[in-house]
Amino acid sequence: MTRKKKKERGVNLITIERKSKQASEQFRTIRSNINFASINKELKSLVITSPHSGDGKTMTATNLAIVFSQEGKKVLLVDADMRKPTIHHMFRLMNNNGLSNYLVGQQDINSIINPTYLTDLDIVTSGIIPPNPSELLGSIQMEKFMTSVKERYDIIIFDTPPVLVVTDSTLLANLCDGVLLVIRAKKSEISDVKKAKEQLKYAGANLLGAILNGKKLPQDSYYYIKG
Repeated sequence: MTRKKKKERGVNLITIERKSKQASEQFRTIRSNINFASINKELKSLVITSPHSGDGKTMTATNLAIVFSQEGKKVLLVDADMRKPTIHHMFRLMNNNGLSNYLVGQQDINSIINPTYLTDLDIVTSGIIPPNPSELLGSIQMEKFMTSVKERYDIIIFDTPPVLVVTDSTLLANLCDGVLLVIRAKKSEISDVKKAKEQLKYAGANLLGAILNGKKLPQDSYYYIKG
């Protein structure tokens, strides 16, 4: 592994880096808040999105998946960003067969699930980039995917495209139990955050709250805000 790849992995998968105890603890706090939010309603599927690209949604989705697996839950991390997928790079996986291949009927569900070197964490990559991601995510085949994986896993986490850019996130939000909105300090405009929240609410999403990313504080770099 090159020095660049080592650095890249260390930044993204901070919850398995020994030098990132503080950030790891914040993700465990987010996990606890999600667990508390599921007292009255079971939350087995989560959509992670953001107003725009570059807000840290993929990093958030990945590290949340890791801390849930560290809790002993069987976790499936799904790269549902079939426009600019990145999760396969983070785990050094091939992306020839993934979610898009299943949705068009090219692969069965068993062939697209990838085990990882982390206990209790499996990954479904995005697959070949299709010309019609929104149509695929809103299809009956996607509903079948959800039904199948909910029977196998304790929690399924979807990394999705930015909500203000395309409709993919809102389509998945209707199928999932909850949504987390990732916003980045000094980047996300308040007006855009409000638009993203309104768009998710209008789509019928169960918006659990927001994660502020990149804020330098004496003790916290990430924290959870109840919506």
